[in-house]
Amino acid sequence: MSDENYKLAVVGSPSSILLYQGVGVEVFGVTNNEEARTIMTDIALPKIGEDSCDYAVVFVEESYYNAFPPDLVERFAKRPLPAVVPVPSPDGKGDSTDRLKVLVEKAVGSDILG
Repeated sequence: MSDENYKLAVVGSPSSILLYQGVGVEVFGVTNNEEARTIMTDIALPKIGEDSCDYAVVFVEESYYNAFPPDLVERFAKRPLPAVVPVPSPDGKGDSTDRLKVLVEKAVGSDILG
């Protein structure tokens, strides 16, 4: 068994991520795509000389995730941790709601999100 203690993080608009802070998730409020990319590079990719990051899962609002350059998304995908998961943005645009619904259904065995 590992002695590692990993954290959860959420990157998104300040007004939409406060709820996560209330349940102990580390939140990173951003107001534009550049801030989101900088934060994600800092928290989701290991520093020089390190093998891992502090986070097991980093949730990112889909509007910011979709603006990441393809090479950055590929770097996230190649690493075992953290899992970088796009979540619905407050504007509701995008397909992460459907993707999240499928993941939850696989995890719990039924469609609980309706």
